[in-house]
Amino acid sequence: MYISSSVPWAYIVGKIQLKSDITTYGDNNPGTVNVFRAGSILWGMISAFLEISKSALPILFTITISQMSDSTMLLCILSSLIGHGFSPFLKFKGGKSLAVTAGTWLAITKGEAFYILGSSLIFLKTLQKNDAITVTFAFSTLYIYIILRNTTSFETESLLYGITFNLLFIIFKHRKEYNQKLNFRSIRK
Repeated sequence: MYISSSVPWAYIVGKIQLKSDITTYGDNNPGTVNVFRAGSILWGMISAFLEISKSALPILFTITISQMSDSTMLLCILSSLIGHGFSPFLKFKGGKSLAVTAGTWLAITKGEAFYILGSSLIFLKTLQKNDAITVTFAFSTLYIYIILRNTTSFETESLLYGITFNLLFIIFKHRKEYNQKLNFRSIRK
């Protein structure tokens, strides 16, 4: 899981297809958003798919082949975050682990996380521009959803440990952006 999640697909796509170092765009992060910022919607979508898949597919495979234990599920969450966030392929620098987080929780919840994360991201992104606040809000809504409705085969307590660590990891990776205020979008009449 660690090796799969540490492959920097967005960075690779940027180098090979866009002939560009995507870490020179936006937040200087080797993530999917900077592939979009580099100017390619198509390759941004392909990067997003690859980045989400690198955590989702191994977890889905493990859940399908065997009864994944709660401790294995927690290990998958930790290794995917650390693999992407501190990739050995990028000299232990990495992304903010948003796509692997999405892939991880899509696999664990068998797709339900898509509706929670997607609607939360769209809702807050239409209101304001600070990405750190947007993603923290979205993953906080997933946290609440898991507390209220656990539809997985895992113990709610284990899921809460996983989502708590995941949320703290996202906060850590966005720590420099929290000093920016809410930046509301103007409403045009």
